[in-house]
Amino acid sequence: MARDLTRIGERARKMREERFTSLYHYVTDQDHLRASYADLRANSAPGIDEVGKEEYGANLESNLKELSERLGRMGYRPQPVKRVYIPKPGTSKQRPLGMLCFEDKLVQVALVRVLEQIYEADFVESSYGYRPGRTQHQALDQLGRTIQQRRVSYVVEADIKGFLDAAS
Repeated sequence: MARDLTRIGERARKMREERFTSLYHYVTDQDHLRASYADLRANSAPGIDEVGKEEYGANLESNLKELSERLGRMGYRPQPVKRVYIPKPGTSKQRPLGMLCFEDKLVQVALVRVLEQIYEADFVESSYGYRPGRTQHQALDQLGRTIQQRRVSYVVEADIKGFLDAAS
């Protein structure tokens, strides 16, 4: 399956105008779901089902088979998100945080693994946010090199206060 995902990425880079219309079979593939399971952290907080990676993995093959079948027949339904509040640093306010059930995390990772093959081809090299294999430290290093090597008139830091709070 990984080879097929790589081929999608190569095609997206070579054929910039290509439209991908049939990708769902990658998401429902059990080998792909198994690889997505391996990508998930073992210590992530559980959702409302209280199932973690270890519990899900106890019957991994049967769980993946059943999940693949539900996805394939469009019978998969995500669970409600567990809402917790964590303190905001430097203030007495709290920030809402949604914690997904393990299986919902698994499906999201499977989708991301497929879609990022396509969208990575569209990003410019200087883009760092939420991209695989890139960190905020690398972005700051690149910014430092750019400021030192080129003439820069402005550096703007922007944070739209409460944007995500208002969007939900």
